Amino acid sequence: MLFSFENLHRQYLKCRRNKRNTVNALRFELHQEEHLLALCEALTAHTYVPGRSVCFLTQRPKLREIFAADFRDRVVHHVLVDELEKVWEPIFIHDSYACRKTKGVHAGVMRLQTFLRQATANGTRPAWYLQLDIRNYFMSIDKQVLYDLLVAKLNDPDVLWLSRTLVFHDCTQNYVMKGDAGLYARLPQHKTLFHCGPDMGLPIGNLNSQFFANVYLNGLDQFVKHTLKCRWYLRYCDDFVLLSTDPAQLREWRARIEHYLRESLRLELNPSRERLRPVGDGVDFLGYIVRRDYLLVRRRVVGHLRERLRHFEKALVLDGPGYRRYKYDVALLDELNAVLASYLGHFKLADSYHLRLGVWQDFPFLGVYFDLDLASGALRRRDKMPPGVRGVARQYRHFRLCFLGDVLFFQVGKFVEFYQPGDMLVATILGLQRMTQNRRGARYGFPLAHSGNHLPSLLAKGRSVTLVMESGRIGDGVKERVPR
Repeated sequence: MLFSFENLHRQYLKCRRNKRNTVNALRFELHQEEHLLALCEALTAHTYVPGRSVCFLTQRPKLREIFAADFRDRVVHHVLVDELEKVWEPIFIHDSYACRKTKGVHAGVMRLQTFLRQATANGTRPAWYLQLDIRNYFMSIDKQVLYDLLVAKLNDPDVLWLSRTLVFHDCTQNYVMKGDAGLYARLPQHKTLFHCGPDMGLPIGNLNSQFFANVYLNGLDQFVKHTLKCRWYLRYCDDFVLLSTDPAQLREWRARIEHYLRESLRLELNPSRERLRPVGDGVDFLGYIVRRDYLLVRRRVVGHLRERLRHFEKALVLDGPGYRRYKYDVALLDELNAVLASYLGHFKLADSYHLRLGVWQDFPFLGVYFDLDLASGALRRRDKMPPGVRGVARQYRHFRLCFLGDVLFFQVGKFVEFYQPGDMLVATILGLQRMTQNRRGARYGFPLAHSGNHLPSLLAKGRSVTLVMESGRIGDGVKERVPR
């Protein structure tokens, strides 16, 4: 039932997670039944051909070529990988951590820390680590070798056909270029599929490529564990670490690994990324400096975050004569929220309280938009109204708590209204009279058109002002409001 409609629909639901708002996913979802039925027929008849990919270059953490498959093809990738996992997961070693369920970066780092404690007998004896990396890994994968590895474990003709179709698909023959194509001038030729040669290299950016990469290096894992009999070994993609109490043994293992990779997989080690050092120096692995009893975030990771925060600050904060303006650009704040959540999630695993505190102190504009629990790293958007806050007065109280100390210019139709007793001082500064009749309970107010006249008076008194405007959307009969 590999190509049944039920299976395709199940894989489609998995594929659209975190991708549902992309253009390709929305276009596919608009006529999902027709697309899935057509895909089912093409796969069953073995007439399926991968479609056009999107090619672009990323610059973080380094310049890299990405080929992103069309959403339709991503569904097919999920179909194949889901089937291959049933065969290969029991074969993979426990300590391979890339693109596997229940694994990942954090699991790999915690496992390495366990290995450091074991190798040093909880710090009572010396130990060393050997860290190796494969030169230009994805571009060096030989497709025929990869396919032979798959064939050796597969019997189903449908799985074999689809594996061959995806392994030997050349995405450079059908693609559209996005972004700055001029960046290719800075990309070395050996790091692009356009110069890999026939039947060489896998595109970075697709689920099947990540899984194929694990299959390709499974032989190395088995060699290190069963032939070299290395007790403390783990791998994340092409970055792997071996530990031993004898540095001479690590040197011997390195020579044998180099020979195995060259003869069996046609791969070469990257000498510039090679390290043989005492574990007391700390292991630079997956964005952390890993030590026996604590973790630190790698400096380069922190540097990248600070660089991105400077970009957001420049886009959101405007300094003028005697004032500073903070924009509430929803798209930019959504992007900033995603960036912060990602980095804070990375920081959470490490000893990073003072790191979080330092970032928040160095970029005070973040405190305008977010509340951060320094102890836990939990982040909350200040401009997002929680569900259930209905009624104009309740909305006002919510934003009043979010922006303590600020004067709230709260739009209600063509007026700005104030609802709390504490607003009397603001009313005095602006010369407003107490309202005697207002069905919403407003105490003071003025026409929205007069905001520009009242704002200088408050700024001259050193007061901060937050504008909360109607968004135009209506929920349960009450207009939603957002900071501007």
